[in-house]
Amino acid sequence: MENEHGRQRSCLVVGASGAIGSAVVRRLARKETTMGLHCFKNPGSVASLCRDLGIDANRGHIFQADLGSEKACSGLVAECRQALGSLDLLAICHGDVGWKGWRDLEWADWETIFRQHCLAAYTLATHALPSMIAAGFGRIVYLSSIAPKYAGSSRSIHYAAAKGALEIAMRGLAREVARTGVRINGVRAGFVMTPQQRTGRTEEEQEERIAKIPLGRAGKTNEIAAAFEYLMSDDADFITGEIITVAGGD
Repeated sequence: MENEHGRQRSCLVVGASGAIGSAVVRRLARKETTMGLHCFKNPGSVASLCRDLGIDANRGHIFQADLGSEKACSGLVAECRQALGSLDLLAICHGDVGWKGWRDLEWADWETIFRQHCLAAYTLATHALPSMIAAGFGRIVYLSSIAPKYAGSSRSIHYAAAKGALEIAMRGLAREVARTGVRINGVRAGFVMTPQQRTGRTEEEQEERIAKIPLGRAGKTNEIAAAFEYLMSDDADFITGEIITVAGGD
């Protein structure tokens, strides 16, 4: 994946140790993109992923950070840009569901989930934008969820609300920078059998959820990552402020 000057494009994948984030890395690795690979707690798993994909230290730089503050988010973007020399693409895939029933949800739970899925993502984007605007090119793609469509499950109302807020914020931001050469889009993922889903639902609940999907199966992480890859490509130059739903008809 090269720019018009023949330089390899650079990408920061936030949440590269997660199921979907690592799938995005696998898609981008085929295009010889130089990458900053962020993780919260699992740098070893990211290092292992790099070895599996043949990504050496010149192509892949691992960054470990807790994105619970504006300083941490801005610092990650700055550190990545310095290591890679530029930042053309930003894939935001981090965060967990934080499964908890509404009766048990406390103020701190809401703060944590909104900080992860809305504030951190929006802040990462705004700190990546200046250099992208200066270069006249940039792609920001963030991970959303089918959850806002159904207001979440009985244990993920706060998560659904945070993703809904994220979609609105990012669509507004996309309109503001539409004529700068930067495109901002989201991928609304349907039910994908990730470790988070396995820990948050019983087997019976998983089967019931899958039965509601028109295509009759769970999604695959690679299918979500394919949407990221497309939205970061030149083929998506006329798309901004949109949300592509990859959910099997759900």
